[in-house]
Amino acid sequence: MPAAWVAIALACPAARAQGPPDPIPPPVPAHPAPTGAGPQVSVDQLAERLLAMERQNRALAEELQRTRAEHEEQMRLILDRLDEVSGRFVTAEDPAPPPDGASPPGAMPFDPRQVENPVPDYTEGQFAPDTPAPGYPLPSIVEPGRSLLNGSFGPGFRFRTHDGEFRLKVNYESQVEGRVWDPSDQQPANSGIYLPRQRIFFSGNITKPIEYEFAINRGFGGLNLLNAYLNFHVDDRFELRMGRFFTPLFYDQYAISNYWLMQPERSVFTTNLSLNRQFGAMAWGYLFDKRLDYAAGAFNGSRNSFEPLTNGLDFVGYLNARPFQMSEALPAARFLNLGASVGFGHQDQSPVPRSFRIAGGSPSADVPGPATVPFLILDPGVAERGDRLIGSVHAAYFHKGLSLIGEWQYGYGGYAAPGAGSSTRVPFSGFYASGGYFLTGEEVERRSRLYPLRPLIPTREGDRRGIGAWELTGRVSTLELGRQVFEAGLANPELWSNRAVTTELGANWYWNEYMKVYIFWLHGAFADPVLYAPGRLQETADMFWLRFQLYF
Repeated sequence: MPAAWVAIALACPAARAQGPPDPIPPPVPAHPAPTGAGPQVSVDQLAERLLAMERQNRALAEELQRTRAEHEEQMRLILDRLDEVSGRFVTAEDPAPPPDGASPPGAMPFDPRQVENPVPDYTEGQFAPDTPAPGYPLPSIVEPGRSLLNGSFGPGFRFRTHDGEFRLKVNYESQVEGRVWDPSDQQPANSGIYLPRQRIFFSGNITKPIEYEFAINRGFGGLNLLNAYLNFHVDDRFELRMGRFFTPLFYDQYAISNYWLMQPERSVFTTNLSLNRQFGAMAWGYLFDKRLDYAAGAFNGSRNSFEPLTNGLDFVGYLNARPFQMSEALPAARFLNLGASVGFGHQDQSPVPRSFRIAGGSPSADVPGPATVPFLILDPGVAERGDRLIGSVHAAYFHKGLSLIGEWQYGYGGYAAPGAGSSTRVPFSGFYASGGYFLTGEEVERRSRLYPLRPLIPTREGDRRGIGAWELTGRVSTLELGRQVFEAGLANPELWSNRAVTTELGANWYWNEYMKVYIFWLHGAFADPVLYAPGRLQETADMFWLRFQLYF
């Protein structure tokens, strides 16, 4: 056997199994060897040797391919067998173990994972992937059901599978503000530094049609659940949302998130009497090429509630139209919004809110909040009892750097004095008119995330650094409750007023698309003098407002 074949055979067992190929002549030197150097090899012999080596290499490659295919088939059979065996751990056909853990002669030792209907696994997610919880099958070695995640940022941290079937987005909102009230000796309202909102949001989808959001909040009232809902996105024209979320009532609440408001908080009517967040179910969507937005649903009756306090339900509906959105003849009217919303229900519970305030955030039972000034507080023991109707008609207009929003709000609620057998219907009314304009050239189509043309702190390479975006804004907002609130003995007319008007003037300074600063002055005026400290009344209240907001 030639030396070359011996070397190949020793290196490749498959080649040894095949046997030696045709004899290969020894190599031919490039020049005739000197006399006595050994036998001479012709060019034909060298060509034959090269052809033989080529045949041998081809044979080795074919053998390697065959061996690889056999190996893959053996691995597939092993995995199939492993799945078959591990699947027996959760099948209902496996017999229950003998009493006292005894096994019949010749039986395998008892495995507790073979018990039919195992108890729930309360430690879900705490086991390593290769250590399953009791009662669950061993995972596949290759885990074919797992998908790799692609990560990105902006806005928020985003993770998704390559096909978009599974997504997770994490957003964070932080508000830090200073409030300086005049007069400065108000009680219990205080000047100081506050954290009105600290929120973290988790949202995404588990398969494309099933969307979710979970959010927690730390505000003036402590740590609580903010949003928690599932949304079934069948089509843009019809979606179904269930859980805790904003009711579709009032344009400045439902259509505008708090991060994009022109003023730091919503109107005085909305912050006191809106239904805010409730548990419920709602159908919603967009019709006619997204020129009409609609929403309708049923919700637990308590304002800003976490659990139903009674059997009452609120039925809420919302419509918003952009009739000229597709118009080429009226381009300036493309982003004109017109619509209405209404909610109706029957209540029998403690009133929320009991304290009506200016500069507040959302309805709550605080009496009053430490950073807000009350103008009406219901007497102890008053109940919210009877029918309740709340509604509005709104208009919003956006063109280039201009934003204009107005809403007339109305309704009534039933209230009963302590010990009274019947309730009194108290009417509500109010409106707000709000406007803003960008001095730095930014244009808006709605209130949403703004990208300054020249950010103060650029977030992308190539951005032109500048002074950020500056928006001048102002708003007048009113809330009035009927005189019945005093006539029926629900509140003390010597201490409180049934009407408040707030005027807000200020500027929004956008450092970039994530950072915003509110610089505002708020003036509150009351129809009658209200209590602001023991033994002292005031007809007006003023506040300087500076808020830093981060949202990504």
